[in-house]
Amino acid sequence: RARQIHFIQEGSRLYMFELSFAMSTVALLLYSGSYFFNNKRGYLAFQLCGNVFLSLSYLLIGAYFTMVSVLVGVVRGLVYYLYEKKDKKVPWYVITGLCASMIASYIIINGVILSNSSPWDILYLIASCMYTITFAIRNIRLMRYLVLIPHASAVSYNLLSAAPISSAISYGIELIVTLVAIVKFELQRRRGI
Repeated sequence: RARQIHFIQEGSRLYMFELSFAMSTVALLLYSGSYFFNNKRGYLAFQLCGNVFLSLSYLLIGAYFTMVSVLVGVVRGLVYYLYEKKDKKVPWYVITGLCASMIASYIIINGVILSNSSPWDILYLIASCMYTITFAIRNIRLMRYLVLIPHASAVSYNLLSAAPISSAISYGIELIVTLVAIVKFELQRRRGI
């Protein structure tokens, strides 16, 4: 009887990892598509949708701090999209508030509730704050270059922490897609297209 329960629990956990992988794959496709927009609104809309799927993928595997950070990314995407739609720059107090909410969520979730903080979580926290600062830049060309830094940090976090390898692969592919988009737009710029 105990063995049956063990197999059921293992099957359920495997199902959650498979579902998480599917959600992160959808997020990857949305993120990848975002880098080929030549305007900030389309870029932010795809990033926002990608963050929703990515937060669900982290929820399914119990990575709660990372999930909350991505949910803050959903709020960030929505707020930044609204500012961009009004053709306004995101104020620094909004950027600071978003970063502060991620730091607070880290302290509350990992330090108080779960009591299982890891040094690698700090790397993801830094990457999340760097995304927040980078995405506020209105010049999409400059933003594409600067987003490479938090991409590399997110890949490192996912490789060094207990995250599923699919997460590291996803961020790695996003890093490569960003480089491809940079090359594409730079070639177009040089040709005067």
